[in-house]
Amino acid sequence: MEKKCSCTGHRPQKFPFEYGGRNKEFQTYLKELESKIKAAITEYGVTCFISGMSLGVDLDFAEIVLKLRKKYSLKLECAIPCPNQTIKWDKNEIARYNRILKKTDSITLVSERYTPECMLKRNRYMVDKSDLVIAVFNGIEKGGTWYTIQYAERRSVPILILNLKNKNTGDKL
Repeated sequence: MEKKCSCTGHRPQKFPFEYGGRNKEFQTYLKELESKIKAAITEYGVTCFISGMSLGVDLDFAEIVLKLRKKYSLKLECAIPCPNQTIKWDKNEIARYNRILKKTDSITLVSERYTPECMLKRNRYMVDKSDLVIAVFNGIEKGGTWYTIQYAERRSVPILILNLKNKNTGDKL
């Protein structure tokens, strides 16, 4: 049976350091995220990954999974919360999003239209389909990432934490 892993994490503005570019903290975060994905593959037997395709962690996660397909036999599912998810995004992020969608194995549209709950519905969908969740967490106990961590705990889905605040990447819930 195919094992699945989803990821939850923050938008760029919720990072405790500058998101993007060549800065050391951002590059370290990307390496740590790749390490968590590799652990999902080698330690948990995951072969399918689910990205929620939001700005920040979700897109980083999807790009790393696509990169690792060169070495591992992996599938990527993109769980889209609503058709117009990118409506307020800048053109570079929309282009990045579309590049990922062209390379994905499957796309799941979770809600037919935008609603105030569609992002949380997408997060629940991903956890419900997953055997493991990777959480990139800034330590603030509110918002979508915190909600998704709590939901995964209630569903008894194992969580690998990449803690942005304390740089303690070995946490496991």
